[in-house]
Amino acid sequence: MADPVDHEQIDKLLDEIQLKHFEMAGMVGEYRTMVLKLKNERDEEALKLARSLPGARYHVAAKYAEEQWKVVQAQLARLFGSD
Repeated sequence: MADPVDHEQIDKLLDEIQLKHFEMAGMVGEYRTMVLKLKNERDEEALKLARSLPGARYHVAAKYAEEQWKVVQAQLARLFGSD
């Protein structure tokens, strides 16, 4: 039988992934607000920010979640074997 600590590690990783996706959803909301503001008032600095920073933050978070999934897969393979 597998060690319960390993199951707890997987559960912790899944919590981290879920939290990261909540953060990403919040970022999408922030970006939407930013774009709506730009629609109503043209601001070159805000436009620069909208074109660069938000997308970068989102992509970093997405990469983190992707890498955590790989760790989960490795943990599952270690616990239950791989096909």
